[in-house]
Amino acid sequence: FLDARDYLEVETPVLQPIYGGAFARPFVTKHNALDIDLYLRISNELYLKRLIVGGLDRVYEFSRDFRNEGMDRSHNPEFTLLEFYQAFADIHDMMELTQALVCDALMSACGTLQIPYQGRTLDFTPPWPRVSMLDSVSEKVGESVHALDEAVLRKHCEKHGLHAREGTGAGGMLDELFSALVQPELQNAAFVVDFPVVTSPLARVSRTNPAVVERFELFAAGMELANAFSEQNDPDAQQKAFEAQLEAKARGDEEAQVMDEDYLRALQYGMPPTGGVGIGIDRLVMLATDSRSIRD
Repeated sequence: FLDARDYLEVETPVLQPIYGGAFARPFVTKHNALDIDLYLRISNELYLKRLIVGGLDRVYEFSRDFRNEGMDRSHNPEFTLLEFYQAFADIHDMMELTQALVCDALMSACGTLQIPYQGRTLDFTPPWPRVSMLDSVSEKVGESVHALDEAVLRKHCEKHGLHAREGTGAGGMLDELFSALVQPELQNAAFVVDFPVVTSPLARVSRTNPAVVERFELFAAGMELANAFSEQNDPDAQQKAFEAQLEAKARGDEEAQVMDEDYLRALQYGMPPTGGVGIGIDRLVMLATDSRSIRD
């Protein structure tokens, strides 16, 4: 599918001197000859975007990634991501491409877009609806959360017995409310949009609403299947976003992203406007094979 659209398949480092591209704690290993710590990648995002900077306009990689976090039905410490990036594209182009790619894959594997899964049928028939995170949470809690007021969000989290990750503030509380109140109902394929700036340090700010970024996540069967951005290509804005992540880490967020000076240097050379997507291959295969657990 991607080769036919002039994408180039690449390989990027699994061992990284600085981990980045996602919110997760890494596995740490030791390079004996150089006497340095290295990290198993939690994402290949920042390396693929370096290739965009280097003049490869369309790239993709099936990458084995590792995140040192809990295990449950839909999370495994090692998993496979398909990530692809396209220069001179944005989130709207990536929505169309992701929808076409997933439908093509399901039709090839299953012969239908009506997927039987755990006793019900999941509908992937396009066009997939768009669900606003801010609107949907506001509807569930009975008042507007668009202002991202910490006191309002904390009140609703306490009411529902929810606790955001330490140091993540209003964005973390909104995410907890969304995960508990909205996400389980997203059974058929749907794009979730309107993510706050504070929870999306690698994405560009929306051209229509400065409180949110140009980002979507694809959900089905109550699980996130994909995450995508209009990529941040302004090095000054990216540096400020990294600095905000360092502040979150200082407040106790162990999964906050870290400063990557080399990546900032790449952006200073110049990255064109770019759209990028990461798709969880294991979860997509769960749905296609009617498997309850990601380990199956």
